Amino acid sequence: MSELLFWITENQGIAGTIISAVIAAAVALIVFALTQIFTQKREQIRFLTPKLEELYLHLNGVASDNASLFKLTINCVEGNQAACKQLASIDELTLYGHSRAKEIIMLIRLYFPQLSKIHQHLFSAQRELNNKMWALLNAEPPSSDEIIFASGLVGHFNKLMEAELIKNRDALIGDYFFFKRFKGSTD
Repeated sequence: MSELLFWITENQGIAGTIISAVIAAAVALIVFALTQIFTQKREQIRFLTPKLEELYLHLNGVASDNASLFKLTINCVEGNQAACKQLASIDELTLYGHSRAKEIIMLIRLYFPQLSKIHQHLFSAQRELNNKMWALLNAEPPSSDEIIFASGLVGHFNKLMEAELIKNRDALIGDYFFFKRFKGSTD
């Protein structure tokens, strides 16, 4: 160590040049690393934003389907034979929301696993409503109160999931500089 100090004192010009080069190289590496981090974050945001929008549109579709099917189902429960025929003629995948559910599950599992808890509540409510609609068409018909409650739960959890999407947009797509915590629904 003392030899190094002796050499530095004897060759101050060369030592200053070497120290300047080391500092410049370190700064260049830091700038390169920061540039890569910001570029990657920007690409992540660019990639995930359309996925989040697609998920939101699917939730809007769930709400629309729920409202349309609610009207038909209530009319059928109240004895409207035309509504019962129309309800029975709807494709099973559409009637029970399976095709849309598969797309929602894919988006959540692949890109937004933070939404897993609320989507399970939504799908549980949807499953309950599906059971009521199946019973209406095939077995003992449920009461209008049961249909109203089941449909209302689907609407409630759909609304909560939409609120989580909006409230946590930045956390879901990574659009933040410092860590942003995901805030789940409390309802």
